[in-house]
Amino acid sequence: MSVATDTLPRLAAGAVLAIAVGYVLHIAASILIPLVLGAFIAYIFITLTDWLRAAPVVWRFLPGWLAHVAALAVIVGLIWGLVLLVTSNLARVEEQLPVYRDNLQALTGRMAAWLNLEDVPTLQEVFDRAVAAIDLSRVLGGTVTVVAALIGNLLVVFIYTAFLLMERSALMTKLELLADTPAGAKRIAAALGEISERIGRYLTLKAFVSTIVGLASWAVMRVVGIDYAEFWAVLIFVFNFIPYVGSFVAVLLPVAISLVQFGTLGPFLVALLGLTAAQVAVGNFLEPNLMGRSLNLSPVVILLSLAAWSALWGTVGAFLCVPITVIMMIIFAEFEVTRPLAILISQDGRIDRDDNRRGDHGVTETAAATASREPADR
Repeated sequence: MSVATDTLPRLAAGAVLAIAVGYVLHIAASILIPLVLGAFIAYIFITLTDWLRAAPVVWRFLPGWLAHVAALAVIVGLIWGLVLLVTSNLARVEEQLPVYRDNLQALTGRMAAWLNLEDVPTLQEVFDRAVAAIDLSRVLGGTVTVVAALIGNLLVVFIYTAFLLMERSALMTKLELLADTPAGAKRIAAALGEISERIGRYLTLKAFVSTIVGLASWAVMRVVGIDYAEFWAVLIFVFNFIPYVGSFVAVLLPVAISLVQFGTLGPFLVALLGLTAAQVAVGNFLEPNLMGRSLNLSPVVILLSLAAWSALWGTVGAFLCVPITVIMMIIFAEFEVTRPLAILISQDGRIDRDDNRRGDHGVTETAAATASREPADR
């Protein structure tokens, strides 16, 4: 009876705390999103720098400052190239809008005739009104506004990135000093190492898988003859980082373009089947075999995390939901009070680092390691 009496207040307090944290994350999104993106880019920068210095023999003698410059050039080049790709293709799509409208109007007329609806006077009238409602000047103006806002946000993100990189060593020291004992400091360092390892492995494998999907989709779109195949391939690569929904959106956009570009169902069906086949083949066979249990996240939790972070932070939350959930699970596993949450978030219930290694490499946890965790838990 006392256990239930103690549990209910704790659950209520936890629910209130979760609601309060969610509210703060939502209202402070304009401040927190650039900061989180800055931390994310800083992590990629550090990882890329370490990779450059440890890659082939030629790079092993690369000075530290030159490795940092090379990593920074790669990141800035990729981001700037993506911005230019998006803006240039948006302008080209805007130029093709009259052709797309004519094709869509002709397709609608054929479908109306096939459904014996050509005698209904309101059908064409409704369509003409919808076409007339498309104000090209507003579309172009909106595009310029979005690009300007994007560039402004990128500058803020890079400022955060620079300051986080300068504070890196001091931040690591302060995090370790939060522990009361040397064992606790080791646990914090181990948790940070695990976060870095698992996030890095996820990003590497996801980038590899998304590249394969992007190349396969590009080949399909080139065969069909869809406009801007390179742009759609890059977009498919990016959207594949969003769990579940990203694959659907990545297929939907170029398929919709094929419909208005050709005005017939043949290329539309070929693009739909080809792009869907690429997504299914990679998502159901290649990706599970490569990822394995490296994330150790429940699929239901990933779906809920996608919904929650998308509601809080929009598209940025959708992209970052998996890394954020992995970090939350690792942190929850370090404290006795939140360990049940970590178990629920995980895929198989094994949340200890040594448990994970035992599952992968046959290494068992020692009693000394277990004892070293107890003081910090208290």
